[in-house]
Amino acid sequence: MRILPVVVGLGCIAAAAPAQQSYQPPAIKLLVLPLMAKTPTDSAMSVAVMDAARDKLGGMARSKVQVIPKPKLCEALKASDYPCDVLLDETQASQLARFLTVNAYTTGTLERSNGALGATIRVRDIGSSGMAALVSVSSPNPGTAASLGEGIANRLNNVVKAAEQARECVEARQKSQFPKALDAARKALVIEPNLPAAQMCVATVYEAQHMPLDSQLVAYQRASKGDSLNATAWENIAHIYQQKGDTLKAIDALTHELAGEPQNVQLRLGIVELLRQQHQYERGKALLDDWLSRNPADQRVEDFRLRICIEGGLSRCALDGFVRQYTADSSKGADSTFLKATLGAAQLVADTQQLLFFSHVAARHFPKSASFWKTLGAAFDLKGQRDSSLWAYKQSLGIDPNDISSTLLVAKAIVDGATYDTAKVNRLKGDTVALRQFRSAFADRVDSAKAFLDRALAANDSTQRLNAMVIMLTGGSKMAQAGAYDRSSSTAPWRGTVRPASAATRGRTRSWLGRGSAAAGRPCRRACAAPADSHPSELLVRARFPPDSGGSLFGDDKVQELRAGEGDQRTDQADQGGDGSRRTRVATVRRATSGRPREIPRGHAEGEAGLQVQEFLNH
Repeated sequence: MRILPVVVGLGCIAAAAPAQQSYQPPAIKLLVLPLMAKTPTDSAMSVAVMDAARDKLGGMARSKVQVIPKPKLCEALKASDYPCDVLLDETQASQLARFLTVNAYTTGTLERSNGALGATIRVRDIGSSGMAALVSVSSPNPGTAASLGEGIANRLNNVVKAAEQARECVEARQKSQFPKALDAARKALVIEPNLPAAQMCVATVYEAQHMPLDSQLVAYQRASKGDSLNATAWENIAHIYQQKGDTLKAIDALTHELAGEPQNVQLRLGIVELLRQQHQYERGKALLDDWLSRNPADQRVEDFRLRICIEGGLSRCALDGFVRQYTADSSKGADSTFLKATLGAAQLVADTQQLLFFSHVAARHFPKSASFWKTLGAAFDLKGQRDSSLWAYKQSLGIDPNDISSTLLVAKAIVDGATYDTAKVNRLKGDTVALRQFRSAFADRVDSAKAFLDRALAANDSTQRLNAMVIMLTGGSKMAQAGAYDRSSSTAPWRGTVRPASAATRGRTRSWLGRGSAAAGRPCRRACAAPADSHPSELLVRARFPPDSGGSLFGDDKVQELRAGEGDQRTDQADQGGDGSRRTRVATVRRATSGRPREIPRGHAEGEAGLQVQEFLNH
């Protein structure tokens, strides 16, 4: 008889057990995390706000979603050596959410403005919860943690309820129950307009029903309004634009997707490749620069960036890429292809520092390359190091003695490097012997270029002959500046390029010009005959205008322009020993040439070269 109460009691316990076991927590788990504060002083406020929102939402949506309580959150954080009230960035929040095996978690920012509090919360869906959303909540002034937390909880509760209908839509669509799926999606949108999960479910139903692409596109665009960083929505938008053949709009959609997944390097490289194919190199470079600013050691992205810069003609970008490559791997200095590309980029952007540096590297690794020595000479010249430039050019000429361009560079370096020190001349005016020695040393330096110029004057290329004559004119002007008219016969060519002070000197000038034409392979014919008092530049013009050519430019007219431009530098007085006034002699020569002046063809290399020299003389 005593056992009965016990049995009765056991029976009561057994009857109550099923009632206790009937409750099961929801399968969907939501992790609510503190928001990143715009100012460090609001960090504690962010923790308090989200604590209030977590507690409130846990009670409101208890039957629909399992909100991870704070004790369990703190336990997980402490296991990773984090304090309980830490503010996590996007990467840390994602890792914690996956550790706790939740279906969705929150991120966002908290800011204070004029006493009011505002929060932007993004719910990230990582487990088919349908809760992906981007919401904004504000609290009136004065903003408190409790009031803002309650507002966030109410807003998230709507998302939770709408997400339940969105999941039903997906289930019905998978069973091909399209009307039921659309009905569930409409219920979700009534609760939360533009809920991404509901809109994307509608789009997939349209796709299954083979509806036009534009209908699907509109649904995905509405989903992107509900969450402007929703990667799935933007990916599908890009796919539809690609089907429609609009690559640029597809790229724009993928760029929006990348904004929601900035760590997705494969997506980033894919977008840049599409931009490269569309020749939008600047946009591609900007995307790669953004990645390299956070991951500077990513060599794959660095190499792709260099390719974009080279193909796009972005010389500064290409040069920076070459410099970084050499800094990371100095063995590239032994690669002639790499050096040529780097030197070319440095020349295009006129970066003399990098040009000089890599020219040194090239000459050191390839000492038998005349072109690299020539580039080094040009780099020295740009830096104003004349003696070093001359040395480098001579190294190039020594490797290839038949290279006329190197010959001209040596001659030009000699002439350009010869500077007449007028201040020293003024100090030596009282000492004629020292002054003569100074002038003689200067003239000797200029004269050392003559041997190189003689080779250039004998070249078959008229352009090279013209360059040689221009260098000789420069040297002649420097001789004139130094007053070195009394040079020996070996220096006659320099005197021929300046205006002599006497009839005898003019005779030597005409003599050199005649030899110059002959050396250049142009026989001096009737046009070389000129008045005895002709300016050397006039003789040069006449020597370069053969009388038997035809065209649109007149040799005699150029002489006339040359004389008219001399102004008061010339007079009508006859030279000593002459046979009358200059005008009389000019008229005599013109009658001797008789007839209409011959013309020079526009494409005639000799005539064009002569005009270029004349322009140099006028200058």
